[in-house]
Amino acid sequence: MDPVTGGGDDKKTTPEAERLTGRGGGMQSSQSQAQTAPPQTVIRTDPPTITVTPTPAPPVEVTASGAAVGRTPPPAPAPPADPRDVTGLIAELGLTEDDTAEPTALVPSERLREVAQALKERGFMLMDTVGLDYLTYTQPRPKRFAVLHNIYHPYDHRRLFLRVWLDDGETLDSLYPVWKAANYLEREVYDLMGVDFIGHPDMRKVLTPDDLEGHPLRKDFPLGETPTLFRDGRFLDPAAFRAGVTGQQSGLTGYRGELRRGRGEDRLPPVMPEGGPK
Repeated sequence: MDPVTGGGDDKKTTPEAERLTGRGGGMQSSQSQAQTAPPQTVIRTDPPTITVTPTPAPPVEVTASGAAVGRTPPPAPAPPADPRDVTGLIAELGLTEDDTAEPTALVPSERLREVAQALKERGFMLMDTVGLDYLTYTQPRPKRFAVLHNIYHPYDHRRLFLRVWLDDGETLDSLYPVWKAANYLEREVYDLMGVDFIGHPDMRKVLTPDDLEGHPLRKDFPLGETPTLFRDGRFLDPAAFRAGVTGQQSGLTGYRGELRRGRGEDRLPPVMPEGGPK
């Protein structure tokens, strides 16, 4: 028996050092904690921020009552500019564009030569000149006659028509001082339509006989079959002409002139200008 505690000898005593330091208990505690400690779970509290840029919706077309009728499609890309467009040129010349299928500018008669000179300085040339009679046209027109000049640029292929309105008997400035090509073009309009061009050097007929009264392309020109007398004495009979075309008759005229009779040369017409045709 232990004299201090009074206990039996069979009880095992813990050394003082182990009791004070707790080495044995500490080891047992660490082992038990290692066996019973649950696994640790790491929870992320700051997830990465993802930025999403929303696609803007196309505008919605809304009626006057406030009802949406659908989304407006995106605008189509603008087509490339036409290099032959003359809209800007018409505005630059201070003219009004006519409502026609081809680019046409309305030109006052007193400005025609001025506009033609400006176009020539830009490289344009005169291609054709025609006369029009709107006497029986179904829609109203400013005046009865119109002279149309076809102007063309040979390098960039721009084309512009110049339209001038005229009354019966009203004259028009000739474009011969600007373009020499206006010589026979204006003579043809004078012959067939009766428009007189001021400033033309040789204003006489070019297609019809001198003694033919009237202008064949006017809407009021009488239609019929009458013998046509030419300046050198020849005449054309309609019945004989048709017979000659069909091969029923060899001669088409009653008198063929001095050259065809073997005289050697025709007589010069009395209206021929000095020095020959211009």
